[in-house]
Amino acid sequence: MSNPPDDALLTELATHQNRKLLLWQLAADGRSFCGIQFVARERDLQNASIDEQVQAFVDDMLSDGEVRPEYDAMTDWEALEANHGDTADQYL
Repeated sequence: MSNPPDDALLTELATHQNRKLLLWQLAADGRSFCGIQFVARERDLQNASIDEQVQAFVDDMLSDGEVRPEYDAMTDWEALEANHGDTADQYL
């Protein structure tokens, strides 16, 4: 399970009901936005279950249920919404 399909990751991520996390993952490019796969590699979770990989990402991104301030401040949420909002709607 080293490279879970994006759909499986997004489906599991949607269970957290956090639109910003979905938008972030949809924008993940490994450079400006490092998503689930990056966090899984960084924490040596490539062979972990999808839910463990997603949980590690959620734990990294959130603080007290909100996107960490350092991530929030660097993100143009309106642009992410414009580019990925329709896809996020499909998962939520």
